[in-house]
Amino acid sequence: MSLTQEQITHIARLAKLNVTVDEVEQYQKDLNSIVGYIDTLAEIDPSELQKVSWNIEHVLIPRLDEEYKDVSREALLDCSPQKIIQHQIAVDSLGIRS
Repeated sequence: MSLTQEQITHIARLAKLNVTVDEVEQYQKDLNSIVGYIDTLAEIDPSELQKVSWNIEHVLIPRLDEEYKDVSREALLDCSPQKIIQHQIAVDSLGIRS
């Protein structure tokens, strides 16, 4: 499967991106490379995937739980550059700073 420039432009519009013609060409190249790789993966025999998944499960080492120091609410509020009112960070009604 290959994506056309029209499809790339449509995807960009859905993502609300303003893209130039050069960017469309670059995205087309990049996305077609990704889709091509996915197509290649789809051709792999499922019995081969079983071998790979078994090896991965026995190779990965789970991360150990790490102890961390709990930060107090006051310490976190002290980090805010905004005004603190009744132990809360004050923001305007939309939460947007100007």
